[in-house]
Amino acid sequence: MSPDDVLQEMRAEFTRGRGRRPKPRTYVGGLLVSFADFLIELGVPSAGFRSLDDLFEQFPQITEGVSTITVQTPEGQKTIRPAYERAHRYFIWEHKRLDYPRSQPYATGKWADYRHWLDAMVTFSLVDLQRIADEARAFVLEQLTPHVFNPLDVRVEPPIFLMLLRDFPFAQRAVRETTGASFQAAVFAYIRADAPHLQVEARKVRTGSAREAGIGDIDAWEGDQLVISAEVKHYVVTGAIQEEIEFFVSEVRQRGALGLVIAEDFRDGARETIEALGITPLSRADLVRIVALWDPLKQRAALNAFQWVVVHREQNGPLIERVARFLADVGYRATNLAPNQPT
Repeated sequence: MSPDDVLQEMRAEFTRGRGRRPKPRTYVGGLLVSFADFLIELGVPSAGFRSLDDLFEQFPQITEGVSTITVQTPEGQKTIRPAYERAHRYFIWEHKRLDYPRSQPYATGKWADYRHWLDAMVTFSLVDLQRIADEARAFVLEQLTPHVFNPLDVRVEPPIFLMLLRDFPFAQRAVRETTGASFQAAVFAYIRADAPHLQVEARKVRTGSAREAGIGDIDAWEGDQLVISAEVKHYVVTGAIQEEIEFFVSEVRQRGALGLVIAEDFRDGARETIEALGITPLSRADLVRIVALWDPLKQRAALNAFQWVVVHREQNGPLIERVARFLADVGYRATNLAPNQPT
C-alpha cells in the first residue's frame, strides 16, 4: 500500500454506511494519526523494516494484559494510546469536533483490524508519515462540524430587580406621589417573586390594613390561610417600635404565619426587639443580599410585580413616570408602563 492508499482506505472507513449499516468508524481518523506518531516516536522511518513483524523483531510485541499494540523498548513499554489521546484532545478540545467518538480504549483496541496499514507504514519515510498524520487530521476536521460557543449569541439579561432595589431613588418623591409607595411596591414584588405559590395582596399606601380586612401592609395566602404578612416601614426603625406593631404581631402569632417587618434599616436595638417578638426584620440591605442570588427570570418576575403595583394598584402618574425613567436610564428594554395613565 502507498500513503495515498492508506489515506483513501481511512476515508472510506470513516464515512462508510453514513446512517446505514455497517456504521461509520469515525475513530479511524485518530487511529491513523496515532499509528503515524507511534512509528515516528520509535524511529521507524527509513529503518529498513519491510513489515510489522520486522518491527516486532527489534521491538518485541507485548500481548499479555493489554488490548492495544504494545512493544518493549530499551526505555520500557510503549503503546499507541498516548498518541491516540493527543489526537482525541486535538479533535474534541482544541478544534471543538464534539461528534468525534470518546471511546479511546475501544478505538486503540481495534488496532489489529488495521494491521495491514502498519505493515505498509513501517516502510514509509518520515515525510510520508507526517503527511499521513496531517491529512488525516485535516480530513476529520473537514468531515465533522465544529461546535463553537459564541458568547455574542447569548443575551445576558441584567439583574433588573436587584438594580431597582439597590439604585432606585426610593427616598425621592415627585409632587402628588404618595410617600413610601415605591418602597412598598418593591416589598410586594419581592414577596410575590419569592413565593409564587401564594396569593399575595398589596394594599395602597396610606390605606390601613384594618380598612381592607388585612393583617399587614402585604399579605400572602394559601387559600384562606395566612402564610406571610409584612409590615413595610420606609424609614429607619428605632427601638421604640414594639407598640406600633403590637396588633400586627398578635394577628400573625394567632395565625401561625411568617411575620416580616421590612424597613430601610434598623437602629438602637430595633432589630433585636422585633426578633424577640417572633417577627423577622429585613432591611433594604438584607433584601439586596437575598435578591443578588436570584436568577434573571426571577428578577424579571419581581420587576413585573413591581410594575403591576405601581400602575394598577397605586395608579400614581408621577411614580409611574419615575419608574419609566429609571428603567430607561439603566438601559433596560423600553417599555410603556402605562399608556394613557393620568398624571
